Amino acid sequence: MQHAPDTRSTLRWIDVATLSTGLPLQVAVHEFVGAREGRTVGITASIHGDETVAVEAVRRLAATLDPAQMAGRVLLLPVVNPLAFQSQTRHTPQDMQNLNRTFPGDSGGWLTEQLAATIVREFLPGIDALIDLHAGGALPTVDYVYIDNDEGLSSALGAAVLYRGPGYSGTLSSVAVERGIPCAVTELGGGQVHDAMYVEQTVAGLQNALRYLGVLPGEVQQRPNQRIIERLDIIRPRHGGLLVPAVGGDQLGQVVPGGTLLGTVYNPQTFEPLQAMHAPFAQTLMILTRSVASRIEAGDYAYMIAPV
Repeated sequence: MQHAPDTRSTLRWIDVATLSTGLPLQVAVHEFVGAREGRTVGITASIHGDETVAVEAVRRLAATLDPAQMAGRVLLLPVVNPLAFQSQTRHTPQDMQNLNRTFPGDSGGWLTEQLAATIVREFLPGIDALIDLHAGGALPTVDYVYIDNDEGLSSALGAAVLYRGPGYSGTLSSVAVERGIPCAVTELGGGQVHDAMYVEQTVAGLQNALRYLGVLPGEVQQRPNQRIIERLDIIRPRHGGLLVPAVGGDQLGQVVPGGTLLGTVYNPQTFEPLQAMHAPFAQTLMILTRSVASRIEAGDYAYMIAPV
């Protein structure tokens, strides 16, 4: 079935490499050019292929953009890592590399490093602000936004929790920050349980961020009672198995008392309880949880929490 082209935007493909199948590895960029001069804003998603909620948010945002109402340009790169998206994995299956630890990449390195180098060379130049969308992945759900080098931009994205703290090296955002590009990274949704809500929240946050950057008209909305944290801890189990949550996705952004049972890992075959995980701080803010019983490996993300 053929569909009429979207005349509001221009689609271009960025060539990365040729796969062993003989088929090209490419990524698509949608460009919306406003009626007036202004900033160029890049929005990226699916650097990790199991974070599909962000891809849907970009698709829905594209449907709302009207160049006649815009100033500047918006560049949408909805699937940065098509290979990981295809396999619904965090890492590129061909070389098991984490794309968001390999920027700025290496044009002569692993396939993932070649992809990173291509994105930095072909997408990043000319961008005046970058918003990089992430989520919890296929199993956990997460809810916060990083403060990188533009607190107002991070705040405009509308999350209840903002995190000001050390990030990871090798990320696309770290390259943007090094180049002086205002940048914000979202961590919203995942686990496919609350994704409909997080898609709506992400789209609304992106629209508000584009107003903050002057691309869209209108007043910037400020979310009341935003909380800024400067410490983020990860609870990783010592034992793999079936994680049965006691605190789930409906308690993200909420504070639970110290000692609260967060979840229990069971042996899925013998039903033996292997490890109970509890809130470690007197007042523990929930940042990442799992909403349903799910498989977990030793050392995997079980919970992300912060002290209040």
